Amino acid sequence: MSSNKSTYKIEGMTCVACSGIIETETLKLKGIKSAVVNFATEKAEFEFEKDFDLDLFYSLLNKLGYRAIDTKSREVHSTNQFFNRDFYKALIAIILASLTMFFAMVVHNNLYQALLTTILIIAFGKPYLFAILKLHSNMNTLIGLGAFSSYLYSLYLLVFFPHAHPYFEGGAFIIAFSLLGHYLDGLAKTKARSNLSSLFKMQIKFASRINNENKEINTPVVDLILGDVIRIKPGEKFPLDGIVVNGESHADESMLTGESQVVSKALDSKVFAGSLNCEGSVNIQITSSMHTTELSQVVSFVEKAQLKKAPIQKYADRIVKYFVPVILVIAILTFIIWYLITKDLSMAMIHMVSVLVIACPCALGLAVPMAIMLSTSDAAKNGLLISGGDVVEAGSHIDTMVFDKTGTLTEGRPELTEIVLFEKSLSEQDYKIELLKIAASSLQFSTHPLSQSITNAAVKNNLSLLDPDKFKSLTGLGIKATLNNQDIVLGNADLLTAENITYHIEPNFYTSHVGSYVFLAIDKKLIAAFVITDPIKKEAQKVVKSLQDLNINVWMVTGDHAGIAHKVGAELGIKPEFIRSGVKPVEKADFILELQSKKFKVAMIGDGINDAPALAKADLSLAMSTGSDVAIETAQVSVLDGKIESVADFFVRSKRSMKIIKENLILSSVYNLLCIPLAAGVFYPFFKVSLTPTWASFAMAMSSFSVIINSYRVKK
Repeated sequence: MSSNKSTYKIEGMTCVACSGIIETETLKLKGIKSAVVNFATEKAEFEFEKDFDLDLFYSLLNKLGYRAIDTKSREVHSTNQFFNRDFYKALIAIILASLTMFFAMVVHNNLYQALLTTILIIAFGKPYLFAILKLHSNMNTLIGLGAFSSYLYSLYLLVFFPHAHPYFEGGAFIIAFSLLGHYLDGLAKTKARSNLSSLFKMQIKFASRINNENKEINTPVVDLILGDVIRIKPGEKFPLDGIVVNGESHADESMLTGESQVVSKALDSKVFAGSLNCEGSVNIQITSSMHTTELSQVVSFVEKAQLKKAPIQKYADRIVKYFVPVILVIAILTFIIWYLITKDLSMAMIHMVSVLVIACPCALGLAVPMAIMLSTSDAAKNGLLISGGDVVEAGSHIDTMVFDKTGTLTEGRPELTEIVLFEKSLSEQDYKIELLKIAASSLQFSTHPLSQSITNAAVKNNLSLLDPDKFKSLTGLGIKATLNNQDIVLGNADLLTAENITYHIEPNFYTSHVGSYVFLAIDKKLIAAFVITDPIKKEAQKVVKSLQDLNINVWMVTGDHAGIAHKVGAELGIKPEFIRSGVKPVEKADFILELQSKKFKVAMIGDGINDAPALAKADLSLAMSTGSDVAIETAQVSVLDGKIESVADFFVRSKRSMKIIKENLILSSVYNLLCIPLAAGVFYPFFKVSLTPTWASFAMAMSSFSVIINSYRVKK
């Protein structure tokens, strides 16, 4: 049966356990095939069967205490109002709790304390009471048990022991600090999503459409259709993808590609939504809708990537799943032990409530997804599309990197670098120019990349080309032409043999002049060889060195012959023993398997269809976005705009992200290991040190915030 996937924003989650509850409960509904919920991003992706009743889905989430909003609806973008609401809730709760403390510490009035705390609980206590009644294993359950235990015990004292000191302020501050922590977490998560939000903000709402009378009409972007022509003035952003049909300019595409240099735009040039028109007014023809632009695809890619959990997160989720029941047992034992030792119900109650509050697993739940969200969002802004948290973790374990050569380490655009003469001439340089003109004139109708490199060289030298009298293309060999009554043959050595041209090439020719060769023969006599090479990308050597500094073995695998491969390898700093030449596409995949059989963790990067089999076999696959669609679809990481320097950045980013994730896990674990005994009163008999419920609630809120702040270091 066919199905479809939908992404939702989830409101009401307070800790990572909430995401687990939603996944477990929604999968019980017949018709939901998969559910992935991310607490840090507050997003969820569900796969429904085609005829599934969505009302059941929304109803279930409401019963669980959550709210789902379709990400395609306009409501999902009104986050400012949501966080303002959280701010005012926290502010009002803190004011009520502070007044409660005032009547507890300064002007002693138990009745006012009870009244203020009751107002606070009625106004903000529903989610916590709901979690208790539904037996949810999450943060709200612990907060609710702590707050309501303190509140009910204080009511008991107020009724039966009016002169005893109640603990209304403890219950009030537990809820107040919980709401404050929720607001701060939300604020930090919104800030963390700012990189992705900035991409959304690049989309503009109105554009100047050119009608049939060549007049400008201010039109909403949502009303533009494919084929419409719009005018973009200097300083305006391109609202949709398109091609230039009139005018010239330069575009700043840095927000999309991470490239700081402006890009020249002329007739038929592609322009992308969100990029800035720097100079000159241009007319563009729309080639995309709002949902199919390069920009929207980048945003969609990153949002889906953030839903994928890193393997290390599964351990954290497993701990959280059993954490709440264990804490409930510890809290009950704390109460029993303290009561048996002291016979003091108040003392036992205080320590039990403190344990319940201090042990909320929110920090542990945020440890992994917060760092992953920040890392993938920041990477997208800098030209790297990472397909998930699992890819970030995989990148940190890679010890071997395999590069394809053409189009990855090199530009993928052959250039004429040398003309070698087989007969001497008094004016050698002038003779080479003359031969270049003859060759380019003969080859100008050929579409072969090597032919085009020769004609491009002639154009750069401002040579006027002649039309050949005759022209014939010979597939796999070269061309034959007649020019100025001369018989011209241009091609490989096999063509020379086929045309019965007698020639002798010295053995050291191929080692002295490394590249691809186009031999020129005139009237059955070998005259010259055009040596063509593929220029190395200017940042490639630096990337290789950076990877080697990270203790990653760098291999180069190519279909080119050994001479070219080793020449390129030597320039890049790749040792000869780490170079494989003359490798066919299927053999590239076999080579990946060979390395893996030796227990290496292998990453592969390529850009062509021939790289797809090897990319599919690698432990981690990267593709240049300037390459073929097959390679890009196979890869787990896409390098935008072909920026080879981003490859090293990915591995640095992966290792840094995993380091910070481990720090977060240690930070949250140590926090619980130290604070739970402190709250339980373990140190009280020795040092008279313990935690009251009020301070426990404050420490609980700050623990989550400390994990979030530490996660921001992934952006450095």
